[in-house]
Amino acid sequence: MTNSQSTKPQTAVLLHAFPLDARMWTEQKKALEAAGLRVIVPHLPGFGGEAGELTSLEEMAETLVDNVLPEEPVALVGLSMGGYLALEVLAALQQRGQPERVSHLVLADTHAQGDDAEKSEDREKQAQKVLKEGQEFMVETAREEQKPSTAKQTAKMTREASREGVAAALRAMAARADRRDVLRRAGEQGVQVLALVGSEDALTPPEQAQENADLSGGQLKVIEGAGHLSNLDEPEAFNQALVDFLS
Repeated sequence: MTNSQSTKPQTAVLLHAFPLDARMWTEQKKALEAAGLRVIVPHLPGFGGEAGELTSLEEMAETLVDNVLPEEPVALVGLSMGGYLALEVLAALQQRGQPERVSHLVLADTHAQGDDAEKSEDREKQAQKVLKEGQEFMVETAREEQKPSTAKQTAKMTREASREGVAAALRAMAARADRRDVLRRAGEQGVQVLALVGSEDALTPPEQAQENADLSGGQLKVIEGAGHLSNLDEPEAFNQALVDFLS
């Protein structure tokens, strides 16, 4: 194993979900800073006022490795699309022979598999609809599926994303590779992994989080009463699990 399993990370990098931005991590940033960690929370291109678009998750991962991640081992935290991106960061570091730059990995409400043909087609249809009509239909869907307090937060972030950024992110997610091999290798290299998931997550249910834990030899934590955006649905329970793991 290349990493020290007992070393507490000094820095956490938090990668946001689709179609949100770094503001979704407000409560987690406070909790981690209170626990003594430096926290880096980037907006991805097209979200939170950040210019540009996600041309691919692989390219974005390279940008994060070169320009955002410090040289010392970090804790990498990703939820949903952020989890897909976190796995791409691991893939990039493994290819560079630098796996030790991530000591802890938190995969929240996400999975390591690629999209099947049906899911990819659905994302493309959504991308075309966003470019034509905007993302208000996503706000309406969220209002039906999310807790009222969560839907209120996500509506603002979704509306403030650019149409082009949302469409590009959908296409980038559809084109991503299966990264189960990357996750398995990370566990073998000593990366400490926590799979977090809401008990009511219908998009990436607990059995997929269990697979993340099994592949990496990591831990599974189910956040009771939370849906797909478990950090927004149940922030106190999510924060406690995060701080316990990284401390």
